[in-house]
Amino acid sequence: MSQLHHFNDKDYDDSGFYNFSDTDFRMVNTPSVNETGDRLTQRREKTARIFRIIIVLLLFVLFAQVMYHLYFARNVKIEKIHITAGSTFSATDKQILEMAGISGGESYFGLDEAAVAARLERYPQISSASVEKKFPDTLNIAIEGRTPLAVCLIETEGRVVPAAVDSAGVVFQLGKSVTDLNLPVISGVRIAEARLGVVMPAAVKGFLSSLEILRKESPAFFNSISECRIIRKDNDDFEVLMYPQNYSIPVRVGSRIDKDLFTYILLVLDVARSQGMSDYLEELDFRTDEVVYRIRGE
Repeated sequence: MSQLHHFNDKDYDDSGFYNFSDTDFRMVNTPSVNETGDRLTQRREKTARIFRIIIVLLLFVLFAQVMYHLYFARNVKIEKIHITAGSTFSATDKQILEMAGISGGESYFGLDEAAVAARLERYPQISSASVEKKFPDTLNIAIEGRTPLAVCLIETEGRVVPAAVDSAGVVFQLGKSVTDLNLPVISGVRIAEARLGVVMPAAVKGFLSSLEILRKESPAFFNSISECRIIRKDNDDFEVLMYPQNYSIPVRVGSRIDKDLFTYILLVLDVARSQGMSDYLEELDFRTDEVVYRIRGE
């Protein structure tokens, strides 16, 4: 073991030399080469033990995952399926499961809820679908069907096809099945192909949105509409010739209708009828602030 001498700052003689004595020496211990090597070896062994523990833990996790997928996950099946559907969607549970691509006995962990919901929403009759798993064996499916807003008489390929559309302008029923709906009729719509899932032109969708608002704000006004004829102008611009029920005079409006305008329309129609003008008025025009009337035969 090496020794270091410590000198106290004292007892200098007159010539400037330090006077040594036995008490002036202190022994300072410093680690030997062997001690340093032992400490490094201990640190390496401690680090190695930590790495061995980490590796063992990782191997255990990997083993657990393999066992989980090989044995546990495969054996957990969906045994219970609960289906709820809104009043606007009519289909049996069997039909809904076929639409969802579920045959029964699917693996609980292997079933993708988002994929099932996406398959259901591909059907035009379905507005939205929610799919949720409940551990350990239950699947809940909730479906909202599209609510019909109007019956569109679609002009396509030289024929007229009736179609039920919702407020988003999506066609989800076609043919004779829609003729019994007690809804406003929208005519004058032209599209290249009448098929399920097709969406009305953007301009018509705007008018449908205003109709939906009118239905929510004033169902009585909405139900008093017999027909709305789309009259196209230049490009995508159009106007609407509306036929209110219980009145023989059609009214011309712009591309939208609202509660205030409808109130004004009914007021003017009542005045025209009370004054005996219904027989010779061809239409009333409400596209400007002042009502313009057109006489029959002019």
